[in-house]
Amino acid sequence: MKKLFQTEPLLELFNCNELRIIGQYKFLEASSGHCLFLYEQFYIQVKAKKVHIDVLKVEELILHVEDLESIEMKKQGDSL
Repeated sequence: MKKLFQTEPLLELFNCNELRIIGQYKFLEASSGHCLFLYEQFYIQVKAKKVHIDVLKVEELILHVEDLESIEMKKQGDSL
């Protein structure tokens, strides 16, 4: 039977300008040039010239970035 909704955690990067996550996350901080969140036991920090949050739902987050500088993922417990 085909699934109608995404049930597994998912992290996708499209053309280095859109980041989409589905699953449990905790938003930690944001500014016009970066954002930081905890997702599936990983700290994820996105840095860019501009960061725009398009979707901020309970289990979905979509970010658009302009001139992506870096995406850093560190397992929870490691220092950023």
